[in-house]
Amino acid sequence: MTAEDERLVEPSATAAIPGIASPGESRTITVSVDGATATEPFAFDVEATPGTKDGDVDITYTADGAVEIAFAPFEVPPSDGGHAAVDEPPCEITVPSCGPDGSRDPLWLCENMPAEPTLEFEQKATSSVILRDEGLAFQTDGPGSQFYATFLTEAGDLERVDRNASGPTAELIESTAFESAAILVVQTGWGSGTITPYLERLEPTDDGIHAFGCYRRPCAGTDDYTVRTVVARFERPDTLETGSVSLTVDTETRMRFEVGDGVVSLPDGR
Repeated sequence: MTAEDERLVEPSATAAIPGIASPGESRTITVSVDGATATEPFAFDVEATPGTKDGDVDITYTADGAVEIAFAPFEVPPSDGGHAAVDEPPCEITVPSCGPDGSRDPLWLCENMPAEPTLEFEQKATSSVILRDEGLAFQTDGPGSQFYATFLTEAGDLERVDRNASGPTAELIESTAFESAAILVVQTGWGSGTITPYLERLEPTDDGIHAFGCYRRPCAGTDDYTVRTVVARFERPDTLETGSVSLTVDTETRMRFEVGDGVVSLPDGR
């Protein structure tokens, strides 16, 4: 995602511009102060750092007309190294062909998945990070498939949201009335941003919820390599102590991972 809008920044203040660039990309920054304008191209040649994810880019326009830039990655705790449970999808799945226009229903993996029983919920997905200092963190030599789930259950949990997050997913979280609702955040990685998790139902259990869903898999894809996030706001059950996610990722594989287990990966040998 590229930010193409403007920011009006007061003296000595800062402004967040989410998704300004990725490592290896370049952007041209224009800064105007009291009628004076400075334009500088910058190459974001930041190396991928194990144990870190997105970061802050600080742009400073100095009194002598120079523009300075600095990158500070967010610190993220390492994965606990656990493994997700793996089984086969319980529903029959048929892979649809792409139509003449190169399209198909991207939710074909969920086609025969039951939608009931479920709590009422609303969901939004994005191919970017929503949480800060937790969840998936890019590692050059890490496992190719990772999963993470957590709850946001009170107003104080908004502090866990990435301060640069924006768009429908962030808006869904920020507008939540935590007295009657809670948030389930599901992260998966790594791969194309066109493949995002989708939740078909949130089934109540004796002490929490069990979410069932699948990957959106359209015909067309991108060659980016990113984390994928779905955020679901649901009516709060009487008890919310545990949470499970069962996610069908292809015709032969369903992953199950738990809220509170940290970042998990595929079992060894998979």
